Amino acid sequence: MGIIGNLFIELKKHKRRCNLLLFIAVIVAEMAFLYGNFHGKEATSAGWMLLFYNIPIINCVFFPVSIAGFASRLMDIEHKGEMLKCLYTFSTPQKIFFTKYLYGAICTLILVAMQCGSIILCCGILGFDSDFPLKYLLIHGLITYITSMTLLSIHLLLSFFYRNQALSISVGILGSFTAFFSLVLPESIIQKFLPWATFVTSGFVTMDWNRNTREVKYALGTPDYTSTIICIGWIVLLTCITLMLLKKSGVEEAEKIMSKRKTTKIALHRRPVEILKLKGSPAWIAFFIVPAISAAIGTVNYLANLSILKEGWYSLWTQHTLFLCYFFMPVIIGIFTGCIWRVEHSGTNMNLLMTHQRPAMIVLGKYAATCFITSVSLIWVVALYLIAGSMIHIDGELPSGIIQWIGLGILSSWVICAFQVLVSLVIRNFVLPIIVAFLGGFAGLSCIAKDMPYLTPFSLFDLAMNQRELGNANIGAFTLSSVIFIVVFIMISILYLSRSDVRSNE
Repeated sequence: MGIIGNLFIELKKHKRRCNLLLFIAVIVAEMAFLYGNFHGKEATSAGWMLLFYNIPIINCVFFPVSIAGFASRLMDIEHKGEMLKCLYTFSTPQKIFFTKYLYGAICTLILVAMQCGSIILCCGILGFDSDFPLKYLLIHGLITYITSMTLLSIHLLLSFFYRNQALSISVGILGSFTAFFSLVLPESIIQKFLPWATFVTSGFVTMDWNRNTREVKYALGTPDYTSTIICIGWIVLLTCITLMLLKKSGVEEAEKIMSKRKTTKIALHRRPVEILKLKGSPAWIAFFIVPAISAAIGTVNYLANLSILKEGWYSLWTQHTLFLCYFFMPVIIGIFTGCIWRVEHSGTNMNLLMTHQRPAMIVLGKYAATCFITSVSLIWVVALYLIAGSMIHIDGELPSGIIQWIGLGILSSWVICAFQVLVSLVIRNFVLPIIVAFLGGFAGLSCIAKDMPYLTPFSLFDLAMNQRELGNANIGAFTLSSVIFIVVFIMISILYLSRSDVRSNE
């Protein structure tokens, strides 16, 4: 069967799976972000330049995660059971992979087309002049499509050869924040080799901000296609690597793997069951690596802005927790809860578990494991903060409220744990709860900006870790909100597991 025939089969596989809803949600989220930030501002004749400057920056954050999630959705059918082994009996690995790649390329083209349409729509909503030369829209679409295809090549490769989709989504999240952070650093050739940053490095609109007058001016420049050409090189290189791996690919039979293992004496494990299920999984490592990355970013940003950040230890704390609170911590909690529910969501494991455990014990066990690893991670955040401050020789005393911040931060992180345990229980897909956590970070940031910190679990965490002082009344309201959220989410989880029928993937 040719590639076109395989493409029609691929379309049937994803019928009613609503994959494009993920891309639609991204476009809507970006438009909402633009509307919230620029609504009511003076509509100049060159207002469209503001969109062409800001949308690529927003794409650095949203597109890598959404494309990673989309690539995982493309492969999750084949990674269930022995479907991939079955497909290899009447098709080749090359045809399977590149059929999915073609399907992904078509969906990515739709994503770019929707964004180009959203630019014109935003001009109308915000009152900007939409009568700009069409060539700029085409240039933006071309750069965005080539960059998105590079990201699709990376994540589809990871999703195809690794059954654990946490790797692909983690690379997407790490790449997006690496690109976003690189934008505040001086321009270098290394930045141009980051495919996640190509959205911005190939832009054609420049911004000039006068620090004294706080006036922002946008101007058209000549597009720099160097990063785009490098992206094409990435696509060619990744295609060659994929072809080499596909020639050697094969589905190993579990019997052969088990026969090579030495027989050992069976012993009962005394470790907690939920921790035991994660043996061999890299999910928990993120709780230690990601805070280290956030600490490194925060320290570098602190040193680069000493003229502005003049409060010593407190300024360093704000930089360490900036990205961690809004983006990193919610996402790694989402990854962890997805992993601890993944075993039960596979095959008929939930049926077996429900015959031996009560729903309340199942939910509370998973919640306790998530809270424990999250609390240890936040203590690790404080340790990294103290180490970094000592290494760069910050003078003065530690902030007096740091114990209070970390205590309230742990409590509010338990609220996010309860929410993500519920989301991962209800949504059986591994990737979608992580995207919910990712968007929840932005929701928390918006609630903080709108002075509504008690509205979401994520804004509570942001408030606890980034607030200089919380009065007694605020601490009482904070604690009450956190407890109510935890109780509500846990009770809904238990009730859902008690009342819903157990489904299998068969």
